[in-house]
Amino acid sequence: MNKIFKVIWNPATGNYTVTSETAKSRGKKSGRSKLLISALVAGGLLSSFGALADNYDGQGVDYGDGSASDGWVAIGKGAKANIFLNNAGASTALGYDAIAEGQYSSAIGSKTHAIGGASMAFGVSAISEGDRSIALGASSYSFGQYSMALGRYSKALGRLSIAMGDSSKADGANAIALGNAAKAAGIMSIGLGDNANASQDYAMALGAESEAAENATAIGNKAHAKGVNSIALGNGSQALADSAIAIGQGNKANGADAIALGNGSQSSGLNAIALGKASVVTGDNSLALGSNTNANGINSVALGAGSIADQDDSVSVGSDSLQRKIVNVKNGTIKADSHDAINGSQLYAISDSVAKRLGGGSSVNVDDGTVKAPTYNLKNGNKNNVGDALTVLDQFTLQWDQNRDKYSAAHGSSTASVITDVADGAVSDSSKDAVNGSQLKATNDDVETNTTNIATNTGNIATNTANIATNTTNITNLTDTVGDLKDDALLWNGTAFNAAHGTETTSTIT
Repeated sequence: MNKIFKVIWNPATGNYTVTSETAKSRGKKSGRSKLLISALVAGGLLSSFGALADNYDGQGVDYGDGSASDGWVAIGKGAKANIFLNNAGASTALGYDAIAEGQYSSAIGSKTHAIGGASMAFGVSAISEGDRSIALGASSYSFGQYSMALGRYSKALGRLSIAMGDSSKADGANAIALGNAAKAAGIMSIGLGDNANASQDYAMALGAESEAAENATAIGNKAHAKGVNSIALGNGSQALADSAIAIGQGNKANGADAIALGNGSQSSGLNAIALGKASVVTGDNSLALGSNTNANGINSVALGAGSIADQDDSVSVGSDSLQRKIVNVKNGTIKADSHDAINGSQLYAISDSVAKRLGGGSSVNVDDGTVKAPTYNLKNGNKNNVGDALTVLDQFTLQWDQNRDKYSAAHGSSTASVITDVADGAVSDSSKDAVNGSQLKATNDDVETNTTNIATNTGNIATNTANIATNTTNITNLTDTVGDLKDDALLWNGTAFNAAHGTETTSTIT
């Protein structure tokens, strides 16, 4: 046994304590036998468990006056404490196989391991690897610098991260995971609540089984903000697309930039907005405002409880079974390019204008704004509407035959009629004009003249063909004559005239 230790009476605890030889004993007056027995027991314990208390520079353990040197402390079988080459900052290891490896580190508990400088590992198999990190709890692990892992199987991996709760995990720098199985994976992310998951950078998941993506916020039990920059607020709320917002219990915004506000509301269209309990928007860029509203059409708007806008580019203030009036509408601009709404007074003015132009005694019905039918006195009888009047007139006009997809000149019992006084139509390859008889007569005359000229040209072509044949014969004969002249002529061979002829190499020149 190390001779710097002894057993003394500790009045604070009421028992004997193993301490340094330099500490003063204040034992009971009649405690010599107890002192001896305690010393023997303590010696046996220290020997049996392999406890170590030593240093290489000064006193390792000091009790009594509160002072301590730079020595290390290792107590427990297999415990190890590093003194870092006798420099300041010795470590403390307490427990079976406890290891205090880092400078100023503390490992307390069986198989604990304090690796980082000034780190602390408390609990069975706890590991504090990051400098100044803390691992508290069985199998807890603090890896990041200045990180804290508190709870069984908790892990604080990022710098300045905090994991608190059974199996909690903080991966990102400055991340916080608080709750059983809570996770904070991203930088500066926060997961608060059992099974909360802040999976990306700057995510915030607050509530049991909540989940948040990058820059997203999910607050509430089972709230999910899975889109980037999305917000889900309320129990069971879901913001599943980028920049989507879902606020209320059990609502869902799964379109990009969509908003669902109100319990049970759903907004699935792009840039869609559903405001009100159980409101639903499926069309892109659409709006449903009011409880139980529905905007299914693209660019549609449903206003008021129970309203349905199921057509593209429409605005609805009711449904098939629920109609509403729109009141206090200011006069809209009436012109060719106007898209303003018009009110009742403007509609009356239009109806009155139509009645005056119809004539025939037509007027406006002030109860519903309709136009009273006119009376037209025609040769074939009185007619009270424009259609009947036009039917009578149609009997004397050129009609379109829908069956043959052509105009028909039939009239009465005649299946064909002459169309007279037709002006000369343009005659060109792109003209669609009708032509008259005189134009056709001129065309026929031109055709006859061209026919005669073509016949004359045909005869001339035949004569030219015969002349060409005669010329060909003459050319052939001339070619033969030239050949004969070549055979019988005295020819220059480059240096002299050659008198060879036929098979004879020489000939007499006379």
